[in-house]
Amino acid sequence: MKDVFYTILIVWIIWRVINSVNTMRSKQAASVRHDHQTKRPGETTVEYVPPKNKKKDDDDEGEYVDYEEIK
Repeated sequence: MKDVFYTILIVWIIWRVINSVNTMRSKQAASVRHDHQTKRPGETTVEYVPPKNKKKDDDDEGEYVDYEEIK
């Protein structure tokens, strides 16, 4: 009797794992399809926007030197 119970329990656990994996795959596929449907042909999307520098130091620019050409 224990063998039957353990067999049913193992089959149920395997079924749950497979079902959850299929659910995650279908959600990912739906997300990808949604992304492709919202883009128009030739449209450009930016996925990374670099952070803006709020502080600007004049020390980083260097010193201005007059240039005189000598012949």
